[in-house]
Amino acid sequence: MPYTAMQMVCGLFLPAALVGLVAAGAWRLFADARWVFGPLVAIGFGIAYWNLEPKIGWPPNANVLYLLFYFALAAGILAKADALFRPPWWLRIVLLAILWRLAVRLLLIRQVPNLISASGMEMWIDVSTLVTLVWWLVIEGLAERAPGVTVPILLATLAASVAVVLAIGWHIQSSGALAGALVAICVAGIVLGAFTRRISFSHGYAQTVVLILQLLLVHGYFYTDDTLSGTQQAWITALLASPLLAFLGDVPVLRRRSAGWRVAARVAPVMILLAAVCAATVRDYLHAE
Repeated sequence: MPYTAMQMVCGLFLPAALVGLVAAGAWRLFADARWVFGPLVAIGFGIAYWNLEPKIGWPPNANVLYLLFYFALAAGILAKADALFRPPWWLRIVLLAILWRLAVRLLLIRQVPNLISASGMEMWIDVSTLVTLVWWLVIEGLAERAPGVTVPILLATLAASVAVVLAIGWHIQSSGALAGALVAICVAGIVLGAFTRRISFSHGYAQTVVLILQLLLVHGYFYTDDTLSGTQQAWITALLASPLLAFLGDVPVLRRRSAGWRVAARVAPVMILLAAVCAATVRDYLHAE
């Protein structure tokens, strides 16, 4: 459905401005303000949802779209606890996996047995958990090692690609618009990271964005009215694997290079692959039209 100018402003730019301004103030007041990022991203996404999909009800599983809203809030709370208490890696993985598996189960249960079987749902929950944990480990680890703009640039590129795939490739405008709101929030992170390398995007920001993006993808994949072709399946596989290319910035030959070289080596390969995914999606859409 077409969005009004007011919806676009309040759904895209307002959340990004909120995240950027409040986070900038928090990092000026506190030596470490990572605890603010998770709730901020969740609130920003909630504002975007309220303006782009203004239907929120209870319980969350009454409508799959409701689940996107409530899951974002839960992810923000988990990220804040992560930043405040700094649990060990194994506990972080367990808690994240529990939240994720619960959310995906609620999302997919309506598709049983019409689209998938009960055993098929369990398989997809396992697969999506593995992919989500890999994304989180890659990007969270990168946020720990590389403060600055690297992580928000990667997340903005991933979010933009997800928005294109959802809105143009799978014809789910609502989820595509919500992914676009995450793009704007990630741009706010780029601005913050460009001003100072003191800001860290681990323990909050990266985790919340990754979880919401992954749930948008799962929702789009199982609730599109389109029958996805083998080529489309291959491109979505490439999108899901793209964060692994960020490891190229850690090859031994680049360790003595400047920070700019390492940022480019981490970001450029991911951006090139995702650009190919987006270009193929747009090409297929134009051919279909």
